[in-house]
Amino acid sequence: MSNSTDRRDFIRLCGKTAAAVAVARAAGTPLMAPAFALENAPRVRLVTKDGGPLKARELPLYANWIFHYPYHSSPALLIKLDDPAPPTEVEDKDGKAYQWPGGVGPDKNIVSYAAICAHALSYDSRESAFLNYRRKRNQMTGHGRVITCCAHASVYDPAAGARVLAGPAKFPLAAVLLEHKPDTDELYAVGLIGSELYGEFFKAYRKELRKQFGRAKYRKMVQGDVIAMPVAEYSEDAIEC
Repeated sequence: MSNSTDRRDFIRLCGKTAAAVAVARAAGTPLMAPAFALENAPRVRLVTKDGGPLKARELPLYANWIFHYPYHSSPALLIKLDDPAPPTEVEDKDGKAYQWPGGVGPDKNIVSYAAICAHALSYDSRESAFLNYRRKRNQMTGHGRVITCCAHASVYDPAAGARVLAGPAKFPLAAVLLEHKPDTDELYAVGLIGSELYGEFFKAYRKELRKQFGRAKYRKMVQGDVIAMPVAEYSEDAIEC
């Protein structure tokens, strides 16, 4: 099941674990179902602010971009790394192992994760972006080529399924599953695996999310085209630490 049509059919047919299993098959990795995989995950195309498709080859190296997935109010990071990111086994919040399928794109180095910290739900908002990828070593933890939550210094490895490297977080960031279409070089978000935190996220920030995204909209899933942009353009304060 290596082509995108088969993968999409598999997702629709098999429910909760389909996205993880299908992407793992496409990558030729072992099939290992996570404790959580988003049911009925939307398949959306990533586009730039002008509405044109976001091309994998045009995404800047060390990109630190943001888009909303799977809900209108839930931010996700899109990162283009130095090197290919191979499939990796990681563990969810209950200690259950699952297979992160690795990077996508021509060089297998484009990855995406929920921009909601697994420790205390700090997240990237219009006001402040607490989670950011930095290639250089950061002053707070001394780690480089990592995603750091500058709220409480949790550090995640984006090249290894957002595995925790340091800080108070105990499990990885939820991973957004990406699909790359070689013929058009377009990028799609097609699912989400890992540890489910959205119920807690909605509860913790209900007031703020309803104000920004609307009372009825903030918990609805995205569809169609979703805009991606540099975090520095999305947030008033892209915090570096």
